[in-house]
Amino acid sequence: DYYQAVEVDGGGAWHRFRHVTLPLSWPATYSVIILSFIGGLRSFDLIWTMTRGGPGFTSDVIASIIYKQYQAGFFGLSTAGNVLLFLIVTAIVVPLTYVLGKRQVAV
Repeated sequence: DYYQAVEVDGGGAWHRFRHVTLPLSWPATYSVIILSFIGGLRSFDLIWTMTRGGPGFTSDVIASIIYKQYQAGFFGLSTAGNVLLFLIVTAIVVPLTYVLGKRQVAV
């Protein structure tokens, strides 16, 4: 057990937290960060339900612009918007995955 090893080595509560608890909880934290970021970029339902992107275009996000183009019948433009959204999310998540993935610990 990791916690018993820290006690045997003479480590206190701070060492147990810093060197055992944080590294072992990092994969879950890493997943939450990545999924929250992706969910934030795809926020659509709450904004659309409350304001429909208005007044004017003040509360528009990428997803609501794509949806408006789809409703207007511009299917090619909405598809291009989806591809653009995919590329933006990928361009941000891949480096973030690389940076955050370095901190994972082999158990």
